[in-house]
Amino acid sequence: MKNLLLIFSFHILIFGCSKDSDEQLPTEDIQIGDIYDGGIIFQLDSTGEHGLVAVMGDLGGMNYYEAMDSESNGWYVPNINQLGTMYITIGQGADNIGNFADVSYWSSTSAGPSNNLSASKFNFANGSSSSGWNPVLNFRVRLIRSF
Repeated sequence: MKNLLLIFSFHILIFGCSKDSDEQLPTEDIQIGDIYDGGIIFQLDSTGEHGLVAVMGDLGGMNYYEAMDSESNGWYVPNINQLGTMYITIGQGADNIGNFADVSYWSSTSAGPSNNLSASKFNFANGSSSSGWNPVLNFRVRLIRSF
Protein backbone atom coordinates (compact mmCIF):
# COMPACT_ATOMS: atom_id res chain seq x y z
CA MET A 1 0.00 0.00 0.00
CA LYS A 2 2.87 2.39 0.83
CA ASN A 3 4.43 1.71 -2.58
CA LEU A 4 1.16 2.46 -4.36
CA LEU A 5 0.79 5.72 -2.44
CA LEU A 6 4.38 6.66 -3.26
CA ILE A 7 3.87 5.94 -7.00
CA PHE A 8 0.61 7.91 -7.02
CA SER A 9 2.28 10.88 -5.28
CA PHE A 10 5.18 10.79 -7.75
CA HIS A 11 2.73 10.73 -10.69
CA ILE A 12 0.88 13.80 -9.35
CA LEU A 13 4.12 15.63 -8.66
CA ILE A 14 5.55 15.03 -12.14
CA PHE A 15 2.44 15.39 -14.29
CA GLY A 16 0.70 17.97 -12.14
CA CYS A 17 3.63 20.37 -12.46
CA SER A 18 4.26 19.97 -16.17
CA LYS A 19 3.10 22.51 -18.73
CA ASP A 20 0.77 21.69 -21.57
CA SER A 21 2.66 21.36 -24.84
CA ASP A 22 0.36 23.97 -26.42
CA GLU A 23 1.47 26.71 -24.03
CA GLN A 24 4.04 29.14 -25.35
CA LEU A 25 6.39 31.22 -23.30
CA PRO A 26 5.89 34.98 -23.61
CA THR A 27 8.11 36.54 -26.26
CA GLU A 28 9.95 39.80 -25.97
CA ASP A 29 9.17 42.67 -28.29
CA ILE A 30 12.50 42.77 -30.10
CA GLN A 31 13.30 44.51 -33.35
CA ILE A 32 16.09 45.33 -35.77
CA GLY A 33 18.68 47.56 -34.11
CA ASP A 34 18.03 46.38 -30.55
CA ILE A 35 20.91 45.25 -28.37
CA TYR A 36 20.20 41.58 -27.69
CA ASP A 37 22.13 38.41 -26.86
CA GLY A 38 25.50 40.13 -26.92
CA GLY A 39 25.08 42.05 -30.17
CA ILE A 40 22.89 44.24 -32.38
CA ILE A 41 19.93 42.56 -34.07
CA PHE A 42 20.20 42.90 -37.84
CA GLN A 43 17.83 40.14 -39.00
CA LEU A 44 14.64 38.58 -37.57
CA ASP A 45 12.59 35.64 -38.79
CA SER A 46 8.84 35.89 -39.41
CA THR A 47 8.04 34.92 -35.80
CA GLY A 48 10.19 37.72 -34.40
CA GLU A 49 11.68 35.23 -31.94
CA HIS A 50 14.81 34.17 -33.82
CA GLY A 51 17.37 36.01 -35.86
CA LEU A 52 20.95 37.15 -36.17
CA VAL A 53 23.00 39.60 -34.13
CA ALA A 54 26.30 41.28 -35.02
CA VAL A 55 28.93 41.73 -32.33
CA MET A 56 29.14 45.34 -31.14
CA GLY A 57 32.51 46.16 -32.70
CA ASP A 58 34.98 45.11 -35.35
CA LEU A 59 37.77 42.64 -34.64
CA GLY A 60 40.06 44.85 -36.70
CA GLY A 61 42.02 44.18 -39.85
CA MET A 62 43.16 40.64 -40.54
CA ASN A 63 43.57 38.22 -43.39
CA TYR A 64 40.91 35.68 -44.36
CA TYR A 65 42.55 32.79 -42.51
CA GLU A 66 42.83 34.79 -39.28
CA ALA A 67 39.19 35.80 -39.68
CA MET A 68 38.10 32.16 -39.95
CA ASP A 69 40.25 31.28 -36.93
CA SER A 70 38.53 34.00 -34.86
CA GLU A 71 35.22 32.10 -34.84
CA SER A 72 34.31 30.81 -31.36
CA ASN A 73 31.46 30.33 -28.88
CA GLY A 74 28.82 30.47 -31.60
CA TRP A 75 30.21 33.65 -33.19
CA TYR A 76 31.21 33.28 -36.84
CA VAL A 77 32.17 35.28 -39.94
CA PRO A 78 29.02 36.18 -41.93
CA ASN A 79 28.52 35.13 -45.53
CA ILE A 80 28.29 37.76 -48.25
CA ASN A 81 24.47 37.94 -48.13
CA GLN A 82 24.45 38.42 -44.36
CA LEU A 83 26.92 41.31 -44.73
CA GLY A 84 24.55 42.86 -47.27
CA THR A 85 21.69 42.54 -44.80
CA MET A 86 23.81 44.20 -42.09
CA TYR A 87 24.58 47.06 -44.48
CA ILE A 88 20.90 47.82 -45.16
CA THR A 89 19.60 47.28 -41.60
CA ILE A 90 22.29 48.50 -39.19
CA GLY A 91 25.05 49.83 -41.47
CA GLN A 92 25.51 52.75 -43.82
CA GLY A 93 22.44 51.72 -45.83
CA ALA A 94 20.40 52.57 -42.72
CA ASP A 95 21.63 54.95 -40.00
CA ASN A 96 24.82 52.99 -39.18
CA ILE A 97 23.84 52.14 -35.61
CA GLY A 98 26.26 49.23 -36.01
CA ASN A 99 29.09 51.76 -36.22
CA PHE A 100 30.67 50.17 -39.30
CA ALA A 101 33.72 51.83 -40.83
CA ASP A 102 33.65 52.90 -44.49
CA VAL A 103 35.92 49.99 -45.44
CA SER A 104 35.72 46.40 -46.66
CA TYR A 105 34.84 43.42 -44.44
CA TRP A 106 35.67 39.75 -45.04
CA SER A 107 32.81 37.34 -45.63
CA SER A 108 32.97 33.59 -45.09
CA THR A 109 32.08 33.12 -48.77
CA SER A 110 35.01 31.62 -50.64
CA ALA A 111 35.76 29.62 -53.76
CA GLY A 112 38.45 27.35 -55.09
CA PRO A 113 40.69 24.67 -53.62
CA SER A 114 42.65 25.41 -50.42
CA ASN A 115 45.88 25.91 -52.39
CA ASN A 116 44.22 28.52 -54.66
CA LEU A 117 41.48 29.99 -52.48
CA SER A 118 39.77 33.27 -53.23
CA ALA A 119 37.35 35.01 -50.91
CA SER A 120 34.56 37.58 -51.04
CA LYS A 121 34.39 40.91 -49.27
CA PHE A 122 31.71 43.54 -48.70
CA ASN A 123 32.47 47.26 -48.96
CA PHE A 124 30.56 49.27 -46.35
CA ALA A 125 31.60 52.55 -48.00
CA ASN A 126 29.33 51.93 -50.99
CA GLY A 127 27.32 48.74 -50.32
CA SER A 128 29.00 46.60 -52.96
CA SER A 129 30.29 43.04 -52.77
CA SER A 130 33.04 41.45 -54.79
CA SER A 131 34.74 38.08 -55.02
CA GLY A 132 38.09 36.72 -56.11
CA TRP A 133 40.15 38.42 -53.38
CA ASN A 134 43.48 37.04 -52.24
CA PRO A 135 42.94 35.66 -48.70
CA VAL A 136 46.26 37.06 -47.41
CA LEU A 137 44.99 40.64 -47.76
CA ASN A 138 43.77 42.40 -44.63
CA PHE A 139 40.16 43.55 -44.29
CA ARG A 140 38.02 44.14 -41.22
CA VAL A 141 35.91 41.44 -39.59
CA ARG A 142 32.56 41.64 -37.80
CA LEU A 143 31.31 38.37 -36.26
CA ILE A 144 27.67 37.30 -35.98
CA ARG A 145 25.62 34.59 -34.28
CA SER A 146 22.06 33.33 -34.30
CA PHE A 147 19.57 33.41 -31.44
